[in-house]
Amino acid sequence: MYGKLACFLLLACAMLIHDIPKCKQATRHDRLAYILILAPLLYLGIVFIWGKSWPNLDTLFNLFAPPARQIVRWLDPAST
Repeated sequence: MYGKLACFLLLACAMLIHDIPKCKQATRHDRLAYILILAPLLYLGIVFIWGKSWPNLDTLFNLFAPPARQIVRWLDPAST
């Protein structure tokens, strides 16, 4: 667990050191978009560190699979 924590903190710090000067010059809209991207990244980092079987991105994609298949069936001219 400590190795994963060190890896995550190292990568997060490197990313923030690189991005903070750019965020200072960014617009409010860009900062909001950056925070919205960081939120799932933080969640996935916690899942990685703790090794929990919490819902992951695969779970989210699996929720959209049946409706996507239905839409493809509706739009596919070969299925009629």
